[in-house]
Amino acid sequence: MDVLETIKARRSARSFTDQRLDRHIVEAIEEAILHSPSASNAQESHFVIVQDEVRIRHIKRFAQGLSGQPAAVVVLCSNHQEALARGGADSADTLRFINLGVAASAIMLTAQSLGASSCPVRSFHAPSIAAITGLPEEVKPELLISLGYADKPPRPKTSKPPKEMISFERYGS
Repeated sequence: MDVLETIKARRSARSFTDQRLDRHIVEAIEEAILHSPSASNAQESHFVIVQDEVRIRHIKRFAQGLSGQPAAVVVLCSNHQEALARGGADSADTLRFINLGVAASAIMLTAQSLGASSCPVRSFHAPSIAAITGLPEEVKPELLISLGYADKPPRPKTSKPPKEMISFERYGS
């Protein structure tokens, strides 16, 4: 699947089959994480890939936005101190979140391109997720991505008309 077709096909899946992720998909997600760019090449983010069913059940207890029974959950984490040391104040205040967004997109598009589904989740109790995944105090969970094989087709995409979303040269033109 080419990149644009993958982007067009990716939708959030909130219910999954009970099939474990194929190893090559997990390996490809690892590669996507390792090759995801970061501002000033700060590489201050950390990612915890959780595939253990018991640990996923514990995560779900503290992540109200995490639906279904995913085969894996990726916990995307930031480290303010490391971002400051490696990329300066702009990285610590803003760019670390942009870097996580870029990585999240790479993770979800990689999964989609290989036949797996995903859903980003922001509604969770961060201290509990940190404890479940053994994060040190300075590393904070910022986003979860559920992964698995969707058990039903996603809803069709609806979009605003292009002129409401895209301008050329100046806003509104």
